[in-house]
Amino acid sequence: MRVLLIGPHWDTGRWTEYCALGLQSAGHDVRTFLYSGRLDRKVGLWGRLRRRLVGPDRHHIERVFQVARADNLDILRHAVDQRPELTLVLKGEVLLPETVERLRQLTDGPLVQWCGDDPSWFPNITGAAHLYDRFFLADPTYATDLERHGVTARFLPHAAHPAAWSGHNTDSESVDVIFVGDARHNMGHLPASRSRVEILEAIARSGINLAVWGRGWEKLETGYQVREAHRGLTLLPASAVARAYRSAKIVLNVHHAQMREGPNMRTFEIPAAGAFQLTDYKARMGDLFEIGTELAVYHDVDDVVPAIERYLRDESARGAITRAGKRRVTRDHTYEVRMRQLIDDARDG
Repeated sequence: MRVLLIGPHWDTGRWTEYCALGLQSAGHDVRTFLYSGRLDRKVGLWGRLRRRLVGPDRHHIERVFQVARADNLDILRHAVDQRPELTLVLKGEVLLPETVERLRQLTDGPLVQWCGDDPSWFPNITGAAHLYDRFFLADPTYATDLERHGVTARFLPHAAHPAAWSGHNTDSESVDVIFVGDARHNMGHLPASRSRVEILEAIARSGINLAVWGRGWEKLETGYQVREAHRGLTLLPASAVARAYRSAKIVLNVHHAQMREGPNMRTFEIPAAGAFQLTDYKARMGDLFEIGTELAVYHDVDDVVPAIERYLRDESARGAITRAGKRRVTRDHTYEVRMRQLIDDARDG
């Protein structure tokens, strides 16, 4: 089947690329369009001169709109050239509703959306939601918001691409606990939440050997002990993250507040790397993993340090959960599996 896959270019993730590989593994002919990628290109001489003339804020806003305009037009050109039998949009916050409506006309089959974030944050997504033949959510609780737009959304959880995380090599530095992820407390386009900071700070204050990678930790106020555990702003690519995961006794997962019931990508990637995961509990985890056997959980900031101390003492339990979690992800939670589920559901509709 001819598939047009439209998804975000991310500097810290390869969601679109993993979905493309999953579709290809299932035997489909895939053309991929990564939107917003041009924003990562270096600004040329003319751009630098214009930035000085109009100021950095206006220059940035103009550039964002220029890239979005070009992306919308290029996406339609791809659709005209390919005439896809399935168009899959991953998030697609830059796609105008008019672009999505035209994609419907250019697709000889279902037009499908899989949104990993809260769609209500993005006017273009909610404005076009009714145009999709199927709308999938990585967190099912956002379905209620979409019902107001006449859209019935379905839960499709995140997944992992095992080949990106496989291996046995480790880093030279070994730590008790590692967390790889942004602080996310001061990112203006997201709801303010310090829950992740509070959890990592509790661990740092307990004296546990902790390593933290990600953005925002270096900007915490003086007095936060977790700042001393900060190793760097980024840890890429996935193979480097996997090595760091396998070098730690415990890989901590702390969901952003937007994930109310559904597990994030990290939930599947940590087991795929062959590492032990301790994650904050989400209601849908029990449908995807056997809690306590394939996944270890904690419930809040008061529970996390005792949970860590318990598993640090029990190497046998860590090994058993690591092996079982990897088997479950490899069998049930790959992107090839997710793409088959998505296509089967879209065809049934």
